Amino acid sequence: MPGSGFQLGIFSWFGFVLPLSERLRMIKEAGFGATSVWWEDEQGYPGIKKENMPRMVRESGLLLENIHVPYDGCNALWNENRSVREAEVKKHMAWVEDCIRYDIPVMVMHIADGPAPPGVLKYGVESIGRILRVAEQGGIILALENTDHTSYLRLVLSEIESPCLGLCYDSSHDLLYNPDSPQLLSELGGRLVATHFSDTDGMRDRHWLPGEGVIDWEQIGRVFPQATYRGFLSLEVCADGGWSRGDPEAFIKKAYAQALRIGGLLTRSRPSDVWVS
Repeated sequence: MPGSGFQLGIFSWFGFVLPLSERLRMIKEAGFGATSVWWEDEQGYPGIKKENMPRMVRESGLLLENIHVPYDGCNALWNENRSVREAEVKKHMAWVEDCIRYDIPVMVMHIADGPAPPGVLKYGVESIGRILRVAEQGGIILALENTDHTSYLRLVLSEIESPCLGLCYDSSHDLLYNPDSPQLLSELGGRLVATHFSDTDGMRDRHWLPGEGVIDWEQIGRVFPQATYRGFLSLEVCADGGWSRGDPEAFIKKAYAQALRIGGLLTRSRPSDVWVS
């Protein structure tokens, strides 16, 4: 890619209520080569079954980088009640089977949600290990996204070594939940398999375009594992404020420009030469 050694991607929902086919067209025309989708049926007109989304992405000329599965019940993976855990494990296993069926290489999932610790450590490691076995059989990569309770994420990745298990690094989550950001990326960069780049004001998960918030992108550039990372450089951004009342084409073009700048930052030894806010 021009200005970057990475293929650039963006999440298929970027804040404008438009048919998926229109959003995919805009993503492609802006210059992105890949996208990812939320793995639930899309409501509205027209309604779209999730099973149709992989075909729609590919017909638009984009690569389908990954699916992001729902996380409302993810704390149940750590629950001491076996039947509660089992229901959540089976749900995630079914999503892995979807990845196999529709040739989707990576499944992004959360393993903790909310301020309360999710549960018993040994049960969570066991649950994720069981889901991983299905993923390994199908050649699917599980990308665990950093949210709150990163100690749980660190535990899982330290306890389970597998080429099919890695980190989906979310830059805004890292700043919001870790005062030593981006130490997590420095520590676990060797396990990085996906990125969710966005910016924030440090108070809420804003999903702003990179450069619109307070994240120190040069600091991220210094610890990013550019020598080993082979995945996509992808944004997870959402139009907010003035953007949400503006032109979606202009937003997606600005998103592409900022993705290019981050790509340049991550592949050069002097980040300040390429980053422009």
